[in-house]
Amino acid sequence: MTPARKYKNKYRIEANRWQFWDYSAPGSYFITICVCNRECILGRVQNGIMELSDYGDIVKNEFLKIPLYHKRVLLDAWVVMPNHVHCIITLGDYDFDNGGTVKKIHEFSLPIPPTPPLRQPHQQIEPTIEEIKQYRKQRHNMIIPKLTGKFQMQTSKQINLKRKTRGRRNWQPDYHDHVIRDQLSYHRIKKYIINNPRNWKDDNFYTESY
Repeated sequence: MTPARKYKNKYRIEANRWQFWDYSAPGSYFITICVCNRECILGRVQNGIMELSDYGDIVKNEFLKIPLYHKRVLLDAWVVMPNHVHCIITLGDYDFDNGGTVKKIHEFSLPIPPTPPLRQPHQQIEPTIEEIKQYRKQRHNMIIPKLTGKFQMQTSKQINLKRKTRGRRNWQPDYHDHVIRDQLSYHRIKKYIINNPRNWKDDNFYTESY
C-alpha cells in the first residue's frame, strides 16, 4: 500500500490500488474519500463531536444506502469528518445476499488467507504495460470502484442541488483504499474510525479553514 505523502507540508492521498487485486473479492476494505481541496464543507468538530452541516447530512444519509448498492455489501464502521470520510466496507462471499436491507457487521470477516490477486506476481518481475492496462480496464467493473464512484456521484449531485453549483466537483477524483488482511489491522482501523472526531486536531486531514 502506498502511504499518504507530504506535499508543501500537507498530507495528500496517493492512488494506491493493491496491484492486480480483485476488488470484487470477499473481504473487508478500508476506504477514505476526501473533499476537493480539503474544504471543510461537511461540518465541524466541536469538543470531539462531529457536527454535520447540511452537506454532511447528505453524505451521512447516502452512507446508510451503501448496502443497497449491491447484495454482497455490508457496512461496518464509518464516519463523516469535515473534509473527508472513512469507512470499512465488507463484501460477502460470491453467493451472499444482504436481503436488500441495511445491515451492519460487528466482527471481522475477511477470509484468511485473503483471496489471491488476479495476477500472481513473480519475485522481482515487473508487470508489463499491457498487463497493467488490462487490469485497469477490469478494475472499473469491480464492486469497490463502482461503489465508491456511485457514492461520490450521488452525494455530489445532491450537494450541488443544495449549493446551486451544477456540475461542480466536490470530491477528489481518486480515493484511498486498503485491503484489511487480519484481525489486528481490522480492530486498529475500526478504532481509528470511531475515534476520528475526538482526535481531529491530530489528524493528517486537519485544517482550521472552516
